[in-house]
Amino acid sequence: MSRTTSEDQLAQIRSRIGRLQALAQVDAAAGRSRIQRHLDALHHEEASVAAAVRSAPDEVEEKLGQLKTRLAVAESSLLAVVSDEWTTFAAAVEDELRSWDTYLERLQATTAAKARDRRERVEAAIAEIRARRIAVDDALAQAREHVNGAWHEQRNRVSAARDDLERKADELSAGPSVR
Repeated sequence: MSRTTSEDQLAQIRSRIGRLQALAQVDAAAGRSRIQRHLDALHHEEASVAAAVRSAPDEVEEKLGQLKTRLAVAESSLLAVVSDEWTTFAAAVEDELRSWDTYLERLQATTAAKARDRRERVEAAIAEIRARRIAVDDALAQAREHVNGAWHEQRNRVSAARDDLERKADELSAGPSVR
């Protein structure tokens, strides 16, 4: 991938991240911490891309892909946070889960080339994240069965499972064994 093309893509991604930051400023406090977690992860991924542009051009495309999928997670998460009805919330969470699947597939693919002991640690962490992703899906399915007008309570249960998933993914992203 050419340096100009990757820098153009990175500029577009930065613009989308900037919109998320602006929305986080106007959102309610409850959602602000979730969005801030995503923003922190995005800035971490963005720094990884910028470093690759400067010193590891063969890794730029891979890192851009990871950043794009993590951005898709954050955007879907924001839609879920600001939703004011059950169907919008559920659809946003489903999109978020699909984005997590893509992100984890990318991590799994990049892990295959790592040294065996490092690869095993990362794969174990990815397996834990996948289990938490399944827990969110299960919580969403249960919530659909019990929504009956009390959707805020069900939303809180699904959101708690999402928090757990996000924290575990953040641990993996921040850990030295991923990069």
